[in-house]
Amino acid sequence: MTPYLQLHLLLAALSAGVALALEFGLGRVGALREHPWRRLLASYVALALPLFAWVLAVRRFDHSHSTFQFISVAVGYYAGVLALPALTLVRAARARQSSLAGAGAAVLGVGLWALLVEPDRLVSVEREVRLAPWSAAAPPLRVVHISDLQTVGACEREREAARRINALEPELIVFSGDYAAGPFRDPEPAIAAARQFIGELRRPRLGIVCVPGHAESERVRERIFAGIDVVYLANREVELELDPPGTPDARRLRIFGTRTLHEGFSVESLAPRAEPGLLNVVLAHEPDVAWDLLDKQIDLLLCGHTHGGQLVVPFFGAPMTLSCLPRRFARGLHEFGALLVNVNPGLGMEGNFAPRIRLFCPPQIDLLVLRGGGVRPTGAAPERS
Repeated sequence: MTPYLQLHLLLAALSAGVALALEFGLGRVGALREHPWRRLLASYVALALPLFAWVLAVRRFDHSHSTFQFISVAVGYYAGVLALPALTLVRAARARQSSLAGAGAAVLGVGLWALLVEPDRLVSVEREVRLAPWSAAAPPLRVVHISDLQTVGACEREREAARRINALEPELIVFSGDYAAGPFRDPEPAIAAARQFIGELRRPRLGIVCVPGHAESERVRERIFAGIDVVYLANREVELELDPPGTPDARRLRIFGTRTLHEGFSVESLAPRAEPGLLNVVLAHEPDVAWDLLDKQIDLLLCGHTHGGQLVVPFFGAPMTLSCLPRRFARGLHEFGALLVNVNPGLGMEGNFAPRIRLFCPPQIDLLVLRGGGVRPTGAAPERS
């Protein structure tokens, strides 16, 4: 049993105790005892208000510390989406109230789908990206962009992701950070799983390029990459020759890999050269670095971090993206001023105290088919919030 699973079994047990306490306590209130719908609503209000107040208090005193916020999310999820609906089903069966049973079953079904089904519903998305520096007659370059593995231990989703990436036959794989997830009191399962995943990737002709994330320490990343054939860029760059010498309109690819915004991010040495056939790409973890690249003549930013929100509300989007960019930038290919930005929603999920859930936002592999003959975007970038 992984350290993550041990921790969340404890959180689930705590959450079940909270739900039972609410069920028992509110059931003794005369005004609610004979009104099941009022009792159900009161249960959620009694659960949500203290959790919401706690999150606000934590954010007020420490904006960067997400541990207590994710504990609140975990307790709220296990109690509100699993335990309370299960108790509602029991109460509805005893009272023979079909409408109440339907409501409990619907909420419980969504909760189980997000926990047991959606995280393994791996999808692959192919996008054609037209870029100005290359000739329209140049052959396409197949690039697989992945992010946020955040493994807590080897699983079938990760093995399937490696098989699918290999089947896509990319010429280059780029990995925009976050390889292992905690709790790190025993990091060995996550380190071994991350090494296994990267080791199962067939080496494309242009290699595998990785940058730091923030889910694990630099020491853990060193152990993950030890002895594995990857190019690790932390505020460094690599330039790749894509065509044989002497090829007309020969293509080159310059990749600048950054550290995260909170761990030494720098664009001071970033000096893109506007040369025929040279494509300037930044590989970073957070999409928020886009604002720092607007005056750098970068053609393409590849990033992750948002997980696509992990939970997406239909017709609204992701309520939380951990990014200051508008919600529409939580995943996909976008124009950002004169820059193209591809945000990969990740292969994994938050670890540590967060529940491993996804809803309407499956894990995703991006295949970017880079072609020439494009025109640089000319739109305005959104204001920094």
